[in-house]
Amino acid sequence: MRSTCLAILGTVLACGLAAASADEPASDPPRVVSLMHYIHATQNVDTTTAFYRDVFGLETPPVRPYEGPGAARLNNAPGLVLRLSRPILPGEKYGFEFTEFTHVDRKGGQQALPTDPGAVELILHVRDLDPVYAAVKKRGAQVLSRGVSPVKIETSMGPARALLIRDPDGYLVRTIEVPASAALSGNIQAGTSLGVAVKDLDETVKFYREVLGFEVKADGSFASNPAMADLVGAPSGSEYRSASATFPGESNARIEFYDWKGMPRTPFSLRVPDPGAGGMVMGVKNLDAIVEKVKARGLATVTPSPIWFTPTIRDIFVKDLDGLNLELYEQVPKDAAKP
Repeated sequence: MRSTCLAILGTVLACGLAAASADEPASDPPRVVSLMHYIHATQNVDTTTAFYRDVFGLETPPVRPYEGPGAARLNNAPGLVLRLSRPILPGEKYGFEFTEFTHVDRKGGQQALPTDPGAVELILHVRDLDPVYAAVKKRGAQVLSRGVSPVKIETSMGPARALLIRDPDGYLVRTIEVPASAALSGNIQAGTSLGVAVKDLDETVKFYREVLGFEVKADGSFASNPAMADLVGAPSGSEYRSASATFPGESNARIEFYDWKGMPRTPFSLRVPDPGAGGMVMGVKNLDAIVEKVKARGLATVTPSPIWFTPTIRDIFVKDLDGLNLELYEQVPKDAAKP
């Protein structure tokens, strides 16, 4: 049931990833109930999947074409063609979808600074940062961290080495070294999250609480954190405040929000097919009520209104306050399925 992530929609739903099982009535409080996967549009999906395999050891399924009209309808782009690969992240039920769109307008080469509102970071945990750093240098990938090398930051698990880079599409990837899990033999460890820079943390927290039903924990005060500034290459003396929420149904996956000050910031937003575009696909309850709330706030919807992606799945792409792409889908009872 995908798009950027849409292509996978049919596959995922068929797999029984029914995060939003619809046995409950339409009056059920509107909210997100599951994370299906993060999304990442690429210039060339083969190139990008090879990068993640070589640098992080991420095993990706073979790239395949998406068949069916759902992707074009979800992106409001007749004639759109999609190729994709969707690996399940180690130690998790959710995945990361790499997409390549053609026969649609794409604007490549656009890159945000990590502090720009709308900038997205994939946050990966690894057992050993050294081979990642070596592979990044060998490939000539851009390192944004100060000193072009790993820095030490404070995490919930204690001090850790971390590095911020760009992948071949300009997508930001924050890599943090954590204690290894005996259950996972590869370098990537559990707990892959998404980081988003925002324009106004208070408004973002309000949106995710009131529109999407997240339980967001917020730190309302700006503070200087030299280590984090070094990690993202922010000016010395800059400050930020943050908030975070765990995805419903997941113990490790989080979305983290960062509101920076002390530097020029340029709002940044990519469309779903644009190389480097990020976002996430989430199952919801009471999709219509959520869409009404999104539109009442004057926010954009990529899909004008929810579509039937399958006979029992309704789906839509919307934007949050900073232009992050959110694909929201709802599984409906068979007796309410599309005729």
